[in-house]
Amino acid sequence: MIVRAYLTTEVIELTGSSTLAVALSVAVQFSYHLYYGWTGAISLSFLFLTLAMYYVRTRRALPVIVAHGVFDVYGLLRLMQT
Repeated sequence: MIVRAYLTTEVIELTGSSTLAVALSVAVQFSYHLYYGWTGAISLSFLFLTLAMYYVRTRRALPVIVAHGVFDVYGLLRLMQT
């Protein structure tokens, strides 16, 4: 999450494009979630897109980190129920 926040901030500073920053952020996060398979990584990309857009708008990483943690705990709890 910190890498994505840094990447997003740097891309915006260097290019002035928040759209490019969001796209690169989503692409990076997508790439290291490929262990879920293509379908899993693509479906998670909608969450990544939402979180990246939130960060670009607010420049606050902590809520994004907390949201990611909540989704991880939820996924873990679902996995434990099976």
